[in-house]
Formats: sequence, C-alpha cells, structure tokens
Amino acid sequence: MFDIFRRRKKKGTEFSPRQQLERLAELSPPSTLVNLKDPGKDGIGDLGKAFFLRRDKKIYSDGDSIYLTTPENLKIAKDQNLNSKTVSLQFFHRRVPHTMDCRVAGRYRLLPEVVETLDFSAKAAYKLAPISPLKKQDKRQYLRYTLQNYGDTRIPLSTHVTFDAFIKKTSEQFPAEGAPPVLLNELEVIPFIEESNGQPFTTRDAINDFRNIMLQKQPHERSVWASKVNKDDSGGMVKRPDEELLLGEINVLGLEMESLRDVLYLKKSAKAGLKKGQNNPYNLVPGEKLLAYFRHERNYYKMLCEVMEARTQNEVVRPLEFMSTEAGIKTDLIDYSTGGCLIEGNSEILMFLLGDNCPADVNDEPNFETDYWQTAFAELSTQMIHLTFYPTLHFPDAVKQFCPELPFKIDVLGQVIRHYLHEYKEKTFLQLGLQFAYEPQQISMHKDDYVNWRYSRHIKDNPAFKEAHSHLSQLYGFLENQSLASGNARRQRKTTGEGDDQQ
Repeated sequence: MFDIFRRRKKKGTEFSPRQQLERLAELSPPSTLVNLKDPGKDGIGDLGKAFFLRRDKKIYSDGDSIYLTTPENLKIAKDQNLNSKTVSLQFFHRRVPHTMDCRVAGRYRLLPEVVETLDFSAKAAYKLAPISPLKKQDKRQYLRYTLQNYGDTRIPLSTHVTFDAFIKKTSEQFPAEGAPPVLLNELEVIPFIEESNGQPFTTRDAINDFRNIMLQKQPHERSVWASKVNKDDSGGMVKRPDEELLLGEINVLGLEMESLRDVLYLKKSAKAGLKKGQNNPYNLVPGEKLLAYFRHERNYYKMLCEVMEARTQNEVVRPLEFMSTEAGIKTDLIDYSTGGCLIEGNSEILMFLLGDNCPADVNDEPNFETDYWQTAFAELSTQMIHLTFYPTLHFPDAVKQFCPELPFKIDVLGQVIRHYLHEYKEKTFLQLGLQFAYEPQQISMHKDDYVNWRYSRHIKDNPAFKEAHSHLSQLYGFLENQSLASGNARRQRKTTGEGDDQQ
C-alpha cells in the first residue's frame, strides 16, 4: 500500500548536444562573441568575435562539435591553450540575444579535403561541444511591430499602423553619470533643413502658397488634418500639459474660386455640433487657433490658422504664418514599440548627428567594429535626439472598428542605447536602437516656440504609441479568433462529409 511513496520521480529531458546544434543550425548566426567562463588569474574573459565555419552557407558540424575561427582578442602565440575550458557563445538572431555554453576540445589543423568544402578558407579552428541548452536572453519590455524585415519572411510585417520618421539634433545631452533632469525648458531643436521663406508674411501670400499646393491634388484629396489645442491659462507656476483635440480630416472648400476675402473655407468637423445639455469642446469659436496639417509629394506641412467665423456647415479661417515643412532628416524605421524604435543609420544620418566627430570613412564601406567607430557610438549615445513620427493607418472596412485615433504628428526625445550590424545580400546595415526619454508638455504653435519636455523613461509609455499598441492587440486577437473559427468550421464540414459517405 506504500508503493506510491516509492515511485521514481520523473526525469527531465536529457541534454542532447546534437539537438542543440540542430537548433543552432536553424538560427544560423554568421558570428558570435566568445567569453571565457573562468578567466583565471589574468582576468581576461572577453575573447572577442569569432566566425562559425560554414559549408554550403550552413554551420559546419562534426558529430556533436562545431568549429570557430580564432577569436579576435586571442593571441595565438601567447595564450592559445583553451583545451577543456568553458566558453559562452553570445549572438543575435532577429535582434534577440542568444547564448550557449561550450567546452573547448582544442585547436586543430583542418584536413585539406575539409578546407576545400568550406565557404571560406580556414586552415585551423577551435573545436567546441555544447554543454548547455541554447537559451534566449530577451529582456525587452515592449512588444515590437516590424515595418522592415530585409526580405526575411520569417519575421512578419506590421502593415496596419506604419510611420514616417524624421530626426533632428538638439542642444542638450544626457549626463554621463546620474539621472537626466526631469524638466527641460530651454532645449533648442536643430533642423536638418534650414527653412526660410525669404519674404515678409502677408495673409494673401500664405493663402496663395497653400492654394498652389492644394490645386495640384485631386479634388477628393484636398483636405487637411486639423487640431485644436487647449492650453493651461491659469496663473500657477505648474502648468498642465497641453491638450490636443483632434478634429480629424477636413475638406478645404472653394479653392478654385477667387475669394474677395483673404480667408480659407474648411468644412465643419464631423465631431462638431450641438450636444444636449453640455458644451462640445470640438466646436470652434472665433479667435481660437487651429493647427492644419497635410502631406504632399512625401513632404509634410503645418500651418497655423485663426478662426474668423464658425458657421453651420463650414469654418472660415485665415493663416497666421507661412506653411512650414518638416525640417528633419528622413530615416528608415525598422520597428517600433511603446517605449522606443529601431532605425537604419545611414551615412547621411551619422554625419548629421556626429558632425565633426563623424569618422572619415562613413561614405565608403566603414568598419563599424574599429575603436574609432566605438568612440563615435559612445558620442552618439550621449545626444538627445528629436524624433518626429507621422502615422499612416491601413484598416480595411472589415476591421475599421479597430483603427486607433492618432495625432497627425508625434514628437519625442530619444537616446541611442544600442547598435546592431545586420547583413543582407552581402551588404552591412547599421541599425540604431533608440529609447524614448522625454515627452513634450506643450504643442508648438509658432515656428520659434520653446517647448517644455518631461522625462518619461521608466515612468509611462508614450500615449500615442500606447494607443496604437492597444488597438493592434485587439485587432490581432480578433483575426486569430476568426482564423480559429474558420479552421473549426472546415474540420466540422469535413467530418460531416465523411459521416455522410459512411451512411
């Protein structure tokens, strides 16, 4: 009766070196960082970068062993004896860090018939055998949505919410030690394109410039995205952040007719109107300021207007400034999350951000692993970088209910916290990972307005990106349920059909 207490405990899955090598072959990293687990007296644990021997573009293995080239920090004549020592291999796959511990069998001279079959010539290599499972070391806190996968179909693309991203420099830097200031109130944004109209402002000239661009569009495309900004006008020292009321897309009327007045006519917002028993904040009042945004030929424009008349069917406004275009440098956005983004760092961006500190070989084929470039990346990580995002939404009618309401323009300050080297079609791409650090407390109305920024890292997610993430999560859950329901229906029809045949 006590046999139940003498039962053997279930054993875990036995470790299989061959199985770990198969997993490694599926990931197929080109290289790895090698770290000595027990440095010994000299304390040198970082052996540097090494490459996997490959055959037919696959990692070459011999039984339960793999081969690595000599790590770059290892002196062959001095300390090449790694026999029986344990090393940790660290590499990235799909921008996620992985690690695996191996035992070094020794350094061997390869047979000529083996060397001939390898993808690159290597006369000698270190032979290693796995002694621990291949593990992910993903410490990311945010779900990422990929916009560019460099042709890797295993990484799904997110197409419902995409962004055009632009970068500007700023006059501030992150401190080398300690926490950054909570508030920034004298930050100066340095544009990539210096914009100047070159003539004194007149309402007539501003309207003509706006009309010339709008008339190049098709009639159904002549619209602007309007926003109304509520500012804290109280006399207190602590001001509430500005509130942006999104009026949505509004058609521009009467552009082809000559107006006797220097004004523009906008169709009334769908959010405006009478609400029983309460005031509608989306209704416009004469004297209020209105921000009008629009896009034309890959350029983004902003124009500050004043409401002259609020009519039943339309609004009468007049420009207060010339249109301003986005003055940042365009960057390719690879992925984004509620807390940061990954961008492609080309030579133009590096020269703009680093200035005189940019290495001279940036326009050639730079070796980003040299000490000179590591110093440049350290300089880059101290800069406060101004990021501007313009969202584009793609939601068909079938899933229109999941479409988020996002502002036309999103501004944040970020910091470069890591960089990657991605190889695709024999070309190396530099990728910069930025973490969002500051959020604006005011919305800039005039071109030269100063904006206060509040430190937001580790406190909250960016509200606009959080809104996008929330709706995308709901959409993907809906699509998954639809897929499951469709699969169950097909299986049920198949089962029913088989039952009918048997009868």
